[in-house]
Amino acid sequence: MIRSTVIAKACAVTMLALAAAGCESQKEPAEQAVASLEQSLENAAVQAEKYVPDEIAAARAKVAEVKALLEKQDYKAVIAQAPAVSAELRKVVADSAIAKANFNQQMTQAWTEYAKTLPQLISSVDDRILRITSGGGLPKGMNRDSFKELVAKFDAAKTDWAAAAEAGNAGKYEEAVTKTIEVKRTVETTMEALGMPKA
Repeated sequence: MIRSTVIAKACAVTMLALAAAGCESQKEPAEQAVASLEQSLENAAVQAEKYVPDEIAAARAKVAEVKALLEKQDYKAVIAQAPAVSAELRKVVADSAIAKANFNQQMTQAWTEYAKTLPQLISSVDDRILRITSGGGLPKGMNRDSFKELVAKFDAAKTDWAAAAEAGNAGKYEEAVTKTIEVKRTVETTMEALGMPKA
């Protein structure tokens, strides 16, 4: 009886040792898996945060879940879940590349349209201002000071337009479009104040 008890205890100790050894053997692969996921997340986030923010946020949460398993020393679960999270990160990279390409195409098209139409609007406002300053009379509801202020804002917009055109000519279409949106708004406001028809 004593002998059986000793044997049972010995078996239990052996099983615990084997389990610990098995657990320890999974520790390094689990740590490597998490490190790889974190590196992939960092690489993907640079572009994905701009173009597919919801996807990268979801992927970041998944990486955090796997990292939490590592901290709990659940190495088996880490190794089991890491491949799926890695695949999700690869999808995020692919989706962000597609989204970026689509966005760039939209910016190119928008800039092409602005470059074709906005110079004509600016020229028409310049002509209108010239007629007023040449004795054509101030627009209804406007005095000399408010007219000067309006012209000053329009002149500033023309300076911004020159910067936008420079960016567009350099192929920096997003920057060009961003600047042009504000310029167009000022031009349209000026046209309205001068009693000009909408473009």
